[in-house]
Amino acid sequence: MQAHPIAAFSREKSLGYTAAATFEEYSADAAATVALHRRLAEIRIGPDDQLFFAAYPDVLHWVVIADDSPDTVAVLPVLVHLARCSPRIDVRIAQADVWEGYLRVLVDDPDLLSNLADIDLPLLLIFDEDWRYVDQWGPHPEAIDPYLDEWLTAHPDFDALSEDDSPCAYRALLEELTHTMRLWYNSTLNQACAKEVRELLARLQEEAGSDDGG
Repeated sequence: MQAHPIAAFSREKSLGYTAAATFEEYSADAAATVALHRRLAEIRIGPDDQLFFAAYPDVLHWVVIADDSPDTVAVLPVLVHLARCSPRIDVRIAQADVWEGYLRVLVDDPDLLSNLADIDLPLLLIFDEDWRYVDQWGPHPEAIDPYLDEWLTAHPDFDALSEDDSPCAYRALLEELTHTMRLWYNSTLNQACAKEVRELLARLQEEAGSDDGG
């Protein structure tokens, strides 16, 4: 018997999803293994945010497209923490070097697929219970912008070094930025991430209610 088109569609999406790594699998292979686990252990969000994610009523599947950038080290553990607050949200991570394959299986958004090369990472992709792509978030909360602007002003050679033949100097600055971003996030930006993702999920819930005539 031939599979129903919707069932086949869901099965293809779910197989694409489960091909991506869990956080444990991803962090075991990542260059920043220690930093990722340290970040996850130190994340704290407010009780209101914890309650929101714990009580969120809809099943969601999250895919985070990640690389080894300071942004991923800072933000990916926050997203994993938020997903773990909810019994209805699961999360997988796809490494950037294979992300196009995952996206083309999972996403039916031609605009997103046509702009893959220009997307900053990490990128959170959100799918509903039926594997429909519904929205995205990333690579970091807007509240980080003034911090980054100040840091880049203080390190004007950062961008040039990224394209130069000075890997040691660039690596040293990357390590400094990663450490500095950890301090920023533990000060206020973990909460800023939670706030933005919470607002996004609240909007999705409102839109779903409107579509259902609620």
